[in-house]
Amino acid sequence: MKAARSLFAKILGWLFLNLLLLAAALAIFFAVQLKMNLHEFFGHQGADRLRAAGMLIVHDLEQTPPDEWPEALERHGKIHGVDFLLLLREGLVFSPKKEPVPDEVLDKAKAVLLRHGPPDGADCAGGGPKPTAWGRKPHLIMHTSTPSRWWFGIRVPIYLEASERHLPALLIAASDSITGKGFFFDPLPWMVVAAAVILISVLFWLPLIRSITKPLERMTRAAEEIAKGNFAVSIHEQRADEIGRLAATISHMTARLSAFVKGQKRFLGDVSHELGSPVARIQFGLGVLEQRLDGANRERVQDVMEDVDHMAALIGELLAFSRAEMNAQAVRLDRIPLLPVLETAVRREAAETAVQLRAAPELHVTASAELLTRAIANLLRNAVKYAGYAGPITVTAAENSGQVEIIVEDCGPGVAEEHLDRIFEPFYRPELSRESGSGGVGLGLAIVKTCVESCGGSVSACNRQPQGFAVRIALKP
Repeated sequence: MKAARSLFAKILGWLFLNLLLLAAALAIFFAVQLKMNLHEFFGHQGADRLRAAGMLIVHDLEQTPPDEWPEALERHGKIHGVDFLLLLREGLVFSPKKEPVPDEVLDKAKAVLLRHGPPDGADCAGGGPKPTAWGRKPHLIMHTSTPSRWWFGIRVPIYLEASERHLPALLIAASDSITGKGFFFDPLPWMVVAAAVILISVLFWLPLIRSITKPLERMTRAAEEIAKGNFAVSIHEQRADEIGRLAATISHMTARLSAFVKGQKRFLGDVSHELGSPVARIQFGLGVLEQRLDGANRERVQDVMEDVDHMAALIGELLAFSRAEMNAQAVRLDRIPLLPVLETAVRREAAETAVQLRAAPELHVTASAELLTRAIANLLRNAVKYAGYAGPITVTAAENSGQVEIIVEDCGPGVAEEHLDRIFEPFYRPELSRESGSGGVGLGLAIVKTCVESCGGSVSACNRQPQGFAVRIALKP
């Protein structure tokens, strides 16, 4: 495979392309919106807003007596969502709130006023022109822990008519939030940028992710069908990367497995058919020989006949299993009454055992009468063999959620939980839960599964509480 077509190369190239697009988007944002470096942006944004608000506040204070300055500051604070304070170089503090200003803020404010002095000759007397330079950067930015507040201040000139002088002062905006509820710093543009970046990334990566997950989802469903024994699945992925190769490999593996399983079943059927006639002749010959012998020789022949009978039963089961598997596709399904099928199976396999049959006469199912009878008969044979001594066997049929459920229950020892998923596999016998000397080769439930699935239904098994075993068959009505 060429490296450029590999899935790894696609993801890596997509990643670098995504990073390139994000970098371009950020560059455009900074070039168009900011036109300055990030540090200056944060500083100037708060200073510009405080300076614009300060001009109005100073104008308002100059028209108001000093004893009413706290009320004026409170009005402007409500407008902007922050608390305004005014500190004069002489140490006077004008604040609408009763609580004192932290000492560290006062010390820092006094140092700022003493260090910078009056702005542009604001301390001069007379009716000269008002200072106009307010400063482009904030003079005070700090955070206090007790109380937890953010303080942001700039120097402003206050004109007092009583002294006819412009006095240097520090206008401070205080807030519990680092953004000052949008007054210090407005996070909305950055949130919009972050949302745009995330949206671009999602829209950019979504096609690639879907092109990976959708084929994997289809292959997962196909693999689940293969695990159930259904090899009539095909995967077509027109791509040359690892996913395309995996799809082609699964399709090839499915075809090989299907051919292998069909060959195995055909071989079992052929062998069973070929062995049937010789075993029948052996049984006939041993029967004739038994009539002519007596004593110990007759007992030996009877022992051999039991082994031959067991072999004949094994061959019969193999032949039934292979026929059911090979003819599954050619089964004709009809809508048939269910009760006669159940009665036939009970009469055939459990005539001498207590079987409780509960099924309404009007129940119908879509199935093959022959295959369904064989499946129910096998279940009853197993129940009689392994649990006939423990209590009654119950066969119940009822309609549930658009399906007809047939449940065969017994009161026996059940099956260990770790074996429940495999008991329908051919030749699988959970010896730990069943008597090893009870006969059988592990084909009974496999035949049940094949017959039921040939009728378009499903079969499952579970243990009953406190003890017992139940097999559930679901068919279309």
